[in-house]
Amino acid sequence: MGFRGVADLRVDFQFPITAISGLNGAGKSTVGQLCLGAYKKPGTVHDYKRFYIRDFFPASLADPNPFTVDSSVVYEYNTNEPLTPQTLTVARTQREWSGYKRQPERTCYYIGFTIYIPKVEQRDLSIYRGAQLALGRQRQIPNEVRERVGRILGQQYDGMHFQRIEHGGREGELGIAARFGAQYSENNMGFGEGRTLYLVDLLENAPSPSLFVIEEPETSLHENAQFELGRYFLDVCNRRHHQIILTTHSSTLLQTLPADARVMLSRDAQGVAAYPGLSAARARSILSGGHHRDMTVLVEDDFAKLLLLEMIRRCDRDLLRCVEIHEVGNTKAVRSGAQLLQRLGRNYAAVRDADVGPDPALGMYVFPGNRPPESEVYSNASVLDALTAEFGINAHHALIQRQITDHHKFSEALADEASTSVDYLRTYAVKRYLDDIGVAAFQPLIENIQARMGR
Repeated sequence: MGFRGVADLRVDFQFPITAISGLNGAGKSTVGQLCLGAYKKPGTVHDYKRFYIRDFFPASLADPNPFTVDSSVVYEYNTNEPLTPQTLTVARTQREWSGYKRQPERTCYYIGFTIYIPKVEQRDLSIYRGAQLALGRQRQIPNEVRERVGRILGQQYDGMHFQRIEHGGREGELGIAARFGAQYSENNMGFGEGRTLYLVDLLENAPSPSLFVIEEPETSLHENAQFELGRYFLDVCNRRHHQIILTTHSSTLLQTLPADARVMLSRDAQGVAAYPGLSAARARSILSGGHHRDMTVLVEDDFAKLLLLEMIRRCDRDLLRCVEIHEVGNTKAVRSGAQLLQRLGRNYAAVRDADVGPDPALGMYVFPGNRPPESEVYSNASVLDALTAEFGINAHHALIQRQITDHHKFSEALADEASTSVDYLRTYAVKRYLDDIGVAAFQPLIENIQARMGR
């Protein structure tokens, strides 16, 4: 590396979509822009200009050193041989960059904030020459594309197309939409509506597969539109085999994506580090500056959160007012979150499943037993007897009959068998479990959390 103060950073792209979050100045745009220099122009594509590193890191009197003299980027590409990826380096050699020639071919698109500037703000041809325009051909937008734009924006469009406009040898294209019996151009669209139209049109018409680097696609979109945009990204990558790398500050957008699609960057005096797999809730806490309770406790899922809450309630009820428990995903996400909070200097603790093991140096502890907490609870003899008495079910037999082996699905399956709510059943089971094992079994865990409160 060696770009904009990013001395050494590795980012793995494990999913067709990678959403990079972090505080302003963390390096999100830097990572995305470097990705655009990873491919050369396909020989079969015309009217397309590829990106180079120099396009995004111009040196000038104002910015004499946007990169170091020995800066380099190592790109790693998947191949048909999963264990032997292709690796190449683009490095600074005196005044030029070298290493581009062996790159694979792919079309790349950068969707920054200038990809769509409202015509009114540009004083575009369609504005200042509006009365003298000649209309050319129309480019129709297929119904399925129009419906996707409408679904994102929460609107129902009657029609949608692009109109070619001409004046004095100059040409342009103008988005046109019809809704509620009226037709209007993008000259009278809001920024979010116009940008979404252009973005979806480009994703649907770009060569497949292409790479898209998108800066903060949630800009000017309401919360449900952000959610629907995330769902659309998943859909278009599945259908058209694109890869999308986006920067975002939206926890709503992050929430629509799986853990493998989320990476958070953090910059401090030690440099920039990447933390993959954090939940949207955890990302929101960090992006908001940590203005929550005195201490953050990380667990894997909602069952673990319930279990820990009830343990704390039995040991130190006042502690509940001081901690905020976040379910962040799988065991890797818990470790990743702990590493990030440690680096940020935040007050935290983490609790993982017993079968994974503790790491006290990293503030990571485990629940009682030697298996995941769901397995411990629903195999406890007192819990099994209590479920039979309360709900008239044989929990062990029900799980076998339903062929449920994933412990994350135990509560849902048993609640269905008992014809009750999941929340009620697992709360009932957790309380019976804690009654049976006694406070002494989990007091050490709570004491470890209490001890970290003073750090």
